[in-house]
Amino acid sequence: MSSVKEIQSVHNACRLFEAIARMQPVGVSDLARDIGIDKSAAHRLAITLHSARWLERTEDGRWSISPAILPTIRESAATTLVAGTRPLLEAARDQSGEMSMLVVPDGNRLMIVDSAESRQTLRASVTVGTEMPARTSSALRAIAAHLPAHELVPWRRIDPSLTDSALAAVRARGWAQNDGEGFDGTRAVGAALRRSDGLPVAALVLCAPASRFQPELMQQHGELVARLAESWQAERRPTLSG
Repeated sequence: MSSVKEIQSVHNACRLFEAIARMQPVGVSDLARDIGIDKSAAHRLAITLHSARWLERTEDGRWSISPAILPTIRESAATTLVAGTRPLLEAARDQSGEMSMLVVPDGNRLMIVDSAESRQTLRASVTVGTEMPARTSSALRAIAAHLPAHELVPWRRIDPSLTDSALAAVRARGWAQNDGEGFDGTRAVGAALRRSDGLPVAALVLCAPASRFQPELMQQHGELVARLAESWQAERRPTLSG
């Protein structure tokens, strides 16, 4: 165990920021109660984070995360996620022979943040950093299957096929598919990459020309991405020590 003592005020500021992200917009009384500190201390921390442009204050005195800090958070999180999932993409590509990609939700869009190109002469290809059409995509279906109900609402406007029964089937199977519904001549399977609490942060997708990615390979490739996604999540589950 480290002998360096933590700075309690910084620890409380981090907890306060996390609480605001969960509950925003939220008042000081609720924040203090949630993280177990005095109301005056919560107020001072919020004022300090506000002066640093991390928080915004509503007219009725409640706090929310400042939009100014969000691009930095998203960029940092995406960079960390890409580095941590690169072995997954390469394993999916090497074991299937097809192109794999990492797709993350960004507001009401899906963004391709990394890919491992197939070595096949005829292959599917994507441009990292571009938006993926979300409607009918295996990535959206995989992610949506693990979202809470209130977060599904905007995605269902984009893709009405995200019914309760369809998403239940994806959860039971562990992977989703796109059988040429998005782009003519391609098929894809995807599995959600989930945090330790089960919420999805991205999708691991395999995509290939339909002439090679025959329907009978859907199960095989779907089980592959599901297995890799499960291994990634297992590494993030908390372990109990005696």
